[in-house]
Amino acid sequence: MTNKKDFIIQNILITVGTIFLHVGFYFFFTPNNIVTGGVTGTAIILKHFNIPLSLTVLVLNIIFLIIGFIVLGPKYGIKTIYSSLIGPAIIFIFEKTIPPTFFIDKLTETPLLISTLLGSLLTGFGLGIVFRNGGSTGGIDILQNILYEKLHMGYQTVFILTDGAIVLAGLIVFKDLELFLYAIGAVILFSTIIANVSIAGRAGHTLFIVTEKYDKIKAAIHEKLERGTTITDVMGGYSNKVRKLVICVINKRQLNYARYLINEVDPDAFTFIVQTKEAVGLGFSRH
Repeated sequence: MTNKKDFIIQNILITVGTIFLHVGFYFFFTPNNIVTGGVTGTAIILKHFNIPLSLTVLVLNIIFLIIGFIVLGPKYGIKTIYSSLIGPAIIFIFEKTIPPTFFIDKLTETPLLISTLLGSLLTGFGLGIVFRNGGSTGGIDILQNILYEKLHMGYQTVFILTDGAIVLAGLIVFKDLELFLYAIGAVILFSTIIANVSIAGRAGHTLFIVTEKYDKIKAAIHEKLERGTTITDVMGGYSNKVRKLVICVINKRQLNYARYLINEVDPDAFTFIVQTKEAVGLGFSRH
């Protein structure tokens, strides 16, 4: 019952986050041609050639889902598929009911600056909620995972090759340096907001889990997170009881899901988490 309730709540929050994301995109980035990367940035570029936003987002999301399934296997669950489909549905509803200039037309001063700030705030907050609840918007995120996992590229390199290239394409298509600079500012701003809403920072995290159900927790980490573990005996200073300590290093995107897994397997486990400045070795810097 609890798992079903948690699943429902998480998907409601993912829906709310996706709505925030696309409100920022549709009403603030789109009218001003602010290209911030990703599938939505690509949609703004193609809209310049009279291709509907919702059609571009839907088609690209489906294409990337198929590519991700073929290259990475069925690792993208129902939440990713759900987010990938509900996004273009929200945009389609907006397209049929409200013009993208609905808010911009009411601004009299510095509309570009206000659009950049509000668009970044809504987009960053929305994505942060989605990531915090174990979701993904699919699209370019899947391509980035392919480059990261299969070609072993660093995160910054992957970002430049994907989102950075799309932002640059926006400059080429719209030929507006001011828009380009605002787009770069928007990317920096909403990336900061995402990090603070979902998980602070880009560093990895090390989990120290004191539990009596170490076999189940170890299996959950191995199967669900695809991370290794180290297990050792520890003794409580007050109780003098010997328990197992499970140690695991994960990347930032896995932290919230790891918390969920631990609580699901052993609600009585004592867990403390520390930021890891750098994780080097199999599964992180090489595969």
